[in-house]
Order: sequence, then structure tokens, then C-alpha cells
Amino acid sequence: MTSNFERFKGELDQALGLVETSEMVKSLEVPQISAPQIVDAESLLARCDQICDSFTSRKPMLRIIHHIACSGGTLVSKCISALPNVYLLSEVHPFTELGLDKNKPKYSPTDIVSLVKYAGVPNSTELAADLFKSSIKHVDRHVTRYGGTLVLREHTHADYFTRATIPKSSPLIELLKTDYEIESVFTVRDPLESYTSLQNNGWLHFEPNDFREYCRRLLLCIKQFDRDRVFRYEDFVAEPSLILGQISAKLQLPFDDGFEDIFGLFKVTGDSGRTSDTIEIKTAKVSEDLLMESKLTDTYQEFIQYMEQKI
Repeated sequence: MTSNFERFKGELDQALGLVETSEMVKSLEVPQISAPQIVDAESLLARCDQICDSFTSRKPMLRIIHHIACSGGTLVSKCISALPNVYLLSEVHPFTELGLDKNKPKYSPTDIVSLVKYAGVPNSTELAADLFKSSIKHVDRHVTRYGGTLVLREHTHADYFTRATIPKSSPLIELLKTDYEIESVFTVRDPLESYTSLQNNGWLHFEPNDFREYCRRLLLCIKQFDRDRVFRYEDFVAEPSLILGQISAKLQLPFDDGFEDIFGLFKVTGDSGRTSDTIEIKTAKVSEDLLMESKLTDTYQEFIQYMEQKI
């Protein structure tokens, strides 16, 4: 007759076997212990604690999409928002003061960072970083608790196309990478189109604000990303399901090609040039002078070559 101890040990062996064969456990760097080494329940519990500690020590993943103004980012962001259980925070930035007039405060009762700057709180940049990180942490945990996935749409334009000093890398990524595994992509449009749209909107806030400088700044931005994480807006419009599927794979997002039917229901900021719910190119009227200039613009030609090498 099997004793209670033998039955207990058999149950321990079975439990250990399930733990050892778990795919999640295999992916963790946890020292392996064979069944004969388990001599009591405390050993098994210690083993389970090791596994749990290793799992909880892994940083959560955070997805970020980057693009500049007038480059089709709003359309791409709407389509990402339409993916299953995805929640996109649009045009986030921890430090920018673009659009913030300290001499004429705007009514923004829930925007604590802006209120801090209006109030002249000392060392507001450091405080803004802490508030931003805390907010992202709480939003991410809340979304995850409800089975969703959080995506941040960075306001990249504020870093590269204003009078501010151009950063060596994304301030958003630099701020969050200590606490998160970052997955990001960059979407880009032909600079002839995006520059013309920017010009038409009166948003040339950098100096000198000519086409050559625009392309130089765009190259500084785009070269921060691996080539396989850079996606053309024109390619997306031509084959939306294919390209969004590739973007979703890079960001490890759930994909469903039904997004094309519902993306128009989602609202995001920065909708400067798109009013329809159709995925199509909205061309700007590029002047003949700019077309001629582009042929002699070294930074534009460098952009063309860079994108051709990506293919």
C-alpha cells in the first residue's frame, strides 16, 4: 500500500514536472533542479519563488510610434487604434513647451505638468519627468488589467523641427527605457509632400527653414531607427493591411485586417489634413520651384538613397 509520504512525493514530482516543462519557465534563466533534489515542500516552494521572482523582474514592454508633422501619422495612428484591444495615447512628450504660452495660461485643469509650468514651480523639468513616468506607469497597468495594450504616439516633431536643440536620441525613449522594454517604429512620407504641407500650415518653426535644412533634420531623426523599423507612408496607403501587419509585428500588437472598416471611428490629435475615412494619398501641391530645387538638394538626395537602401 502506498504511504501518505509516497503519495505526497509523487504529487511533488508531478508538480515539478509541470513547472519544468512550462514554456514560460524555459525562457527564463533559472537554475534547474532535478526531482531527487526536492526533499520537502519548502524546497518546492523556494523553487516556485525563484520562478516568480525571475518573471516579475522582467521589464514590461511599451510600444511607441514616431513620425513628424504632415507625414500621414494621424492616419497610421487611427489604424493602430483600431486594432483589437489597443489604446493609443496621441502626441505625447514629457518636456515640450510647444503650444504652451506662459504669458497667457490656458484652461487645462487635468494637465498637471502645464499647470506646474504656469505656476513657475522650481526645477519643473525634473518634476515633469517624474509626473510623466508615473502617469505612463499607471495608464499602462490600468490598460493591461483590462486586457489591453498601450501604444504611445510620440510628438517627435517637437524635438526636430522647432528652435529647440536637436536631441541625440528620443527624450521619450531615454526617459522610459529604464523601466520598459521599448519597441518602436518610425513612419515617413516623401519630404517634398510633408515640407509643402508644413509650409502651407505655417509650421516652419526651425531655422533656417528651407528644404535643405528640413531634410537634414529628417535624416538625423530617421537614422536613429533600424532600417527595418522605418515604414513609408506611401507604401502603407498602397497596401494598408500588409504594411500595418508588418508594423504590428514589430510592435508585437494583435493584428486584424478589419481595421480598415472601423479606423474612422477613432479620434486622435493632430488631424491637420485628414477629414475622410478613406485610406488614400492626400497630395500637397508641390511647387515647380521646389521640385527643381530638390534635384540639387544634397540632403534630399541623401534621403532618397537612404530609403532605397532600406528596400
